[in-house]
Amino acid sequence: MFGLDFSWLLDPTYQQWLLQGVLQTLELAALSSLFAILIGLLGAFGLTFRLAWLDASIELFVELFRNTPPLLQMLFFYFTLTQIGFTSKDPVTGLQVPLISAFMSATVSLSLFGGALCIEAFRSGFDAVPKATLEAARSLGYTRWGLFRHVQMPIAARICLPPLTNVLTNLFKTTSQASVITVPELMYAAGQIYNDTFRTLEVMLLILVIYVVLVSAVVWLIGWVQRALAYPGYGA
Repeated sequence: MFGLDFSWLLDPTYQQWLLQGVLQTLELAALSSLFAILIGLLGAFGLTFRLAWLDASIELFVELFRNTPPLLQMLFFYFTLTQIGFTSKDPVTGLQVPLISAFMSATVSLSLFGGALCIEAFRSGFDAVPKATLEAARSLGYTRWGLFRHVQMPIAARICLPPLTNVLTNLFKTTSQASVITVPELMYAAGQIYNDTFRTLEVMLLILVIYVVLVSAVVWLIGWVQRALAYPGYGA
């Protein structure tokens, strides 16, 4: 009906571009998700100290990176930092080149953006831990770190898995914006292919299916973890 033509998929070059794009997307999503979770845990732990200056610093971080577009953050790290001196001299050409690569810029910006959202997700989980449980742990002599590590984090991590699922899936989809700064991920590969073949509809349909499969796999994996870590009695 629409005259769809997927014969270009038989070309080994396009297959290689798609494979490289998928692998780069997975690598970018995995690294940024890992760093985002670590930032979220550190931020949530910092909030347990109830120090005014520390709370204000964490709130500023959350507001800054949660309320600005991740694409703007990518462009800032990739272009602005170069303009203010984050460059190195190429020993071959003698030209100044960016010190931070496009992939690194995307990873950093997505990690900070996701980290701000993870702090909020973990904070909701920590707030849901029953106060009686915390008081019982303190009466047993737990230090602040011991309380966080052995009581708060195991319970809160299970409680906050549903909102964390939303954060990580959105972070995965946001990796597509890295194509703007020439990171060779899936959307960048798609642009190369439809510019070369002029089969925009077919390429976009294929990319749509690939993203549905990848994101669905992420959701299933987190759901499996949630079921495996089910903690009866705490609503998690």
